[in-house]
Amino acid sequence: MRLDSRRPSTSTTFADAASGEGILQVAADENGRLLMAFRLYDASGCLVADSEGLAHYPDGLTIRCDKGEVLLDVPADSSDDVRYRLYNSSGHLLTQSDGVRTMIYSLLRMEGVGRGWAPPSS
Repeated sequence: MRLDSRRPSTSTTFADAASGEGILQVAADENGRLLMAFRLYDASGCLVADSEGLAHYPDGLTIRCDKGEVLLDVPADSSDDVRYRLYNSSGHLLTQSDGVRTMIYSLLRMEGVGRGWAPPSS
């Protein structure tokens, strides 16, 4: 997934199909500014990081679990590929991508808003 391909006022959420919990949301506000929200678990189902809502990460972001596995790698350059390994709270792998190849597993549900999305007012 590349962030520079996001259109303004769109959003995509990677969710756990079993619980409905949103694991990663990638959105672009009406001005095209990229926002992300995440609740990342490791392979044992332990919570590693929670953004507690949408935020802008202009300098990029890398989140690893205690074992060193990269769960989310967002480059500062939006034309570079995002890498991720998304687990649910039970430790099941939902999807993974090295930026070139993406694998999608049975417990992943994707939700998208193609136009008219706006960040929640705070």
